[in-house]
Amino acid sequence: MTQGNKVKLQIQLFGGLVINYGGRSISIGKNKTSKYIQLLEIVWLSGKDGVSRDNLVNTLYDREEQSNINNSFNNLIYQMHKQLKKSGLPECEYIVSRDGYFYVDDNVEVESDAGSFMDFVEKAREATDQSEQMKLYRAAFDLYRSELLPELSTQEWVIIKSVQLQKMYSECVIALGEYYEKRKDFDATYKVYKKAADLYPDDEWQIGEINALIGMDNYKEAYRIYDETVRYYTDELGITPSKDLLECYDKMSRQITNMPSKILQIRDDILERRESVSKNEGIAYDCSYPSFIDAYHILSRNMERSGQSVYMMLLTLVDYEGKKIANQNKLEVKGKLLQEAVSLTLRQGDTYCKYSSSQFLLLLVGTSKESCKIVYRRILNKYKMLAGPRAEIEYSVVSLADLPEKLAEAK
Repeated sequence: MTQGNKVKLQIQLFGGLVINYGGRSISIGKNKTSKYIQLLEIVWLSGKDGVSRDNLVNTLYDREEQSNINNSFNNLIYQMHKQLKKSGLPECEYIVSRDGYFYVDDNVEVESDAGSFMDFVEKAREATDQSEQMKLYRAAFDLYRSELLPELSTQEWVIIKSVQLQKMYSECVIALGEYYEKRKDFDATYKVYKKAADLYPDDEWQIGEINALIGMDNYKEAYRIYDETVRYYTDELGITPSKDLLECYDKMSRQITNMPSKILQIRDDILERRESVSKNEGIAYDCSYPSFIDAYHILSRNMERSGQSVYMMLLTLVDYEGKKIANQNKLEVKGKLLQEAVSLTLRQGDTYCKYSSSQFLLLLVGTSKESCKIVYRRILNKYKMLAGPRAEIEYSVVSLADLPEKLAEAK
């Protein structure tokens, strides 16, 4: 599409390269990782500042390829023009060189989602009116749909640019989330954090999502996301939930305690949850780490009254030499096998959770320290049956009755 004598291109870079001209999609080659396409993308992303020839060469070529770099680079420019002409685009330079820098040709107007995103964020930073600032952040937020050029996700220049754009996106999320939350627009708050959590589940945007649901009194969904997030962190990432995420659980508990009118809804949620875990009747209860903490507190309070002993056991995966398992793939496989061994060995009244990628916590009810060793050997034998005779685990155990005293000593 031309505007005056200009060629107008609309470029999508988030989620993968798409080039639109005159209302139709244009292909400039079957291989989107080609160097001549990367050359165009780098220049498009550089905007009015342009990019130096040396920077382009160092980005596009390995050192081994730079022995005859002038011919290679000139050939790349020729190949780019050849493919652009072949695609049906009007003839022009598309990128031009001035004083050792490459820029978009003055006869070409490039409108890219990533370029507009950066412009909106920079304008938002400079805005003095909050309402205008939020409009700009919102416009940037809506443009950011996915990662930059996933087809080139292993290229160093894309990684560097992606990190920069992700930081700018986080800036938009925080600004909008806080703005909507202050106005108690929890629906808008939830949608902002949900999109961010879907894109970047490792960045704890779920905390904002959960807090927004609490503001909407939607505790059922808040609990679901909370439990899903905790399990993702422990099972997939192999780390314990953060303090901020655990505080979400306390906040939900306090809110529900102060809302007696919700008792029937809570009853229905408990019954629904009960049905979902009924398939595991007869075996130990597998729960999330925060639920394990609650179970610990309940059992420790009831010990004096019931006279029943409770021990906490920590199981740690090690290799046959007793060393930590460094290989993450091997650790993941062995972790699943140990979880199965624990599940098949413990009794229905026992509780366990995954604490990290290499550790499990167990609460053993109505047992003794000597019996804990028997439980450990049973789990180890079952684990060896599943994982092989060289599979090993270490264990440590402490009575819940001794824990308050030990915690006091630690202070």
